[in-house]
Amino acid sequence: MFRVLPALSLLALATACAGPERIAAPAPLPVPLPPPVQTAAPRAPDGAAANLVIPARLPDGSYATPNRNVSAAATAWHLRAAFNVAALNCNDPALAPAYNQFLKVHRGALKDAHRALTREYGDVAAFDPAMTRLYNYFAQPPVMARFCATAAPLLHQLAALPASELSAMAPAALAQLDRPFTDFYARYDAWRVDLAAWRAGSAPASPRLAYAAEIFRAETDIGGGTVTLAAR
Repeated sequence: MFRVLPALSLLALATACAGPERIAAPAPLPVPLPPPVQTAAPRAPDGAAANLVIPARLPDGSYATPNRNVSAAATAWHLRAAFNVAALNCNDPALAPAYNQFLKVHRGALKDAHRALTREYGDVAAFDPAMTRLYNYFAQPPVMARFCATAAPLLHQLAALPASELSAMAPAALAQLDRPFTDFYARYDAWRVDLAAWRAGSAPASPRLAYAAEIFRAETDIGGGTVTLAAR
């Protein structure tokens, strides 16, 4: 006599014979990338302000400073102005006596230079404001340290120079005194270029999503009707 197995029992038996069920691993979820690192804005050189007005750069790469292409009288008198600023502003007590010696040794040449330069400007009313601008030029705070380092040995050298030799030495000495300023202007212009490039690239990028699949690990062979995911 034959017995008919219940349908449910037959289904369970078929399922058991079929082996463990394979369940596909879940698709990885999108993971946002960290925002781009924003670098700090480049700083102006030598602690300078961000809005300085500096002399124009000429086609040959030089700068239109007050000491460029000046007469012999202006060269001598500009030296005097530079050394005066150095004696008053540089942290070197030996500079004041050296400056007084410079004035004493070269009194005649400086007197002639003053007279001739005043005539170049037309009168004292035009000469005096120009000299104020010249003193302010030599006293620029961002350049002071380098200016003092240049002016100190030059002042001692020219204070010991015979009066007859000042006119021959003055052009090269003034060019040396001007160099810290033109070097600073070149650094300042380079900083402006760097700042413009930084500003152009500093806009925050749009958020981006990407898949980091290596952090989504799953067991795909799953038996007993239970899904087991490995720890993340």
